Amino acid sequence: MEQHVGPRRPLLAVLGLTKHFAAVKANTEVSLEVWPGEVHALVGENGAGKSTLLKMIYGVYHPDAGQMIVEGTEAVIDSPAEARRLGIGMVFQDLRLVPALTVAENIALAIPTGVTLKLRALSQQIREASDKHGLSVDPNAKVGHLSIGERQRVEILKVLMTGAKLVILDEPTSVLAPQEVEALFSVVEHLRSQDFGILIVTHKLDEVRTIANTATVLRGGRTILENVKPSDYTNDELIEAMVGKSVSDLTRRASTVVTTDRAMALTMTGINAKGDQGNLALKGISLTIAPGELVGIAGVAGSGQRELCEVALGLRPPVTGEVTIVGKKIGNPRDALSAGAASIPEDPVADSIVGRLTVLHHMVLNGRRLPAGKVGIDWQTVKSTTDTNNDRLGLHIAATSRNVSELSGGNIQRVILTRELSLDAELVVAAYPSRGLDIANVRRTQEILLECRDKGAGVLMVSEDLDELMSIADRILVMHDGHISGEIINADFDRQRIGQLMIGGAA
Repeated sequence: MEQHVGPRRPLLAVLGLTKHFAAVKANTEVSLEVWPGEVHALVGENGAGKSTLLKMIYGVYHPDAGQMIVEGTEAVIDSPAEARRLGIGMVFQDLRLVPALTVAENIALAIPTGVTLKLRALSQQIREASDKHGLSVDPNAKVGHLSIGERQRVEILKVLMTGAKLVILDEPTSVLAPQEVEALFSVVEHLRSQDFGILIVTHKLDEVRTIANTATVLRGGRTILENVKPSDYTNDELIEAMVGKSVSDLTRRASTVVTTDRAMALTMTGINAKGDQGNLALKGISLTIAPGELVGIAGVAGSGQRELCEVALGLRPPVTGEVTIVGKKIGNPRDALSAGAASIPEDPVADSIVGRLTVLHHMVLNGRRLPAGKVGIDWQTVKSTTDTNNDRLGLHIAATSRNVSELSGGNIQRVILTRELSLDAELVVAAYPSRGLDIANVRRTQEILLECRDKGAGVLMVSEDLDELMSIADRILVMHDGHISGEIINADFDRQRIGQLMIGGAA
């Protein structure tokens, strides 16, 4: 293999990597470098090609062109096992741990074939590695009993104990409370000081500035900025590199139309509800949302947010308690629709689309009364109405003739947003409405939700982005382990206080 010699060399050099899937150009001539003792941020909007690039570096995909050089030697990384052999480890966004096993048992599963250790000896090695790398990990703890932040530390330790010198962190802060983010960044800084290389994928520019020495920006599968110092660029310049145009900030504005002399847009009283595994996912939930009020729901992943939205919409029957929308009791989805509810589901691809149907067909899949033609549905009216709503909302959905199976996740999200936010709803239940969107469409979606609120709708909005909730909500309810652990009004928003409530601290 070709040797690249010199006094100092990067842990990884990616040179002109290209990967196409039929007509989709996922990556075209992408380049970057990660050096020892460096935190390198990979930045770009959804669909920019970050995931494909990571999968090539980690051996899941094979590049069509280009080369990778690992510590001075050209490498063909044709499997994750080969990546690990070369000292490249990856901590996935969806953590790959077995909840029923202990920390030591999970790490034992990752030990290379041929290396056999008794759990007692492995546990001692885990303690030593934990101390060395600034990680607080109990080898005897059941993973299922750990918080998200603790599980993430286990994943990092597992990667380090399998010999990684370059650690890839894929959107590591998306499910963490602010305090857990701070703890993670302390670990990252400690690893950097020990000459590990860190490649961190994030879309949060404040995090890039906090933790990264260098950054690479992708857009449309191509490198727009390569190996640059974040301090040399303003946030506006980085955003323009990511999306190709400038994006105005959202102007924070409090609601001026909240009214309590009408029936509450949503009332939930004494709700207990089971999760998919039969566990009690909601525990004594009571809340109200007034007409003209936007209430945000914060919490680490799995705190009951999904079940809350489903109960509010009649999709999940509660064990006890009652739900009303504008005073009408809700027992099933039809009740919610007839009461005036609109819904942005947590996972539109799984919950809201039929792959063989077109975008236009999806515009009538919301249970509302359809325009009738001489025979069946008046599709011309449906198309005219869709075009009008598309122009008014400005989310720029795909052509109505296209099958949704051809669309990316972000395009599907815009279809569902356009359909649901075009309604004159009494209640909008929006679960992670910004997922999969570029910055411009995130801003526009936030503005539309505020417009719905200002027209008198109640809005229940779940988001994993605390900054988004703090910029748009009139109140934030914080969930922890199926409970509402605290309520904070917009005048008192405080990241640290909200973060403490997210991980179960007192209000």
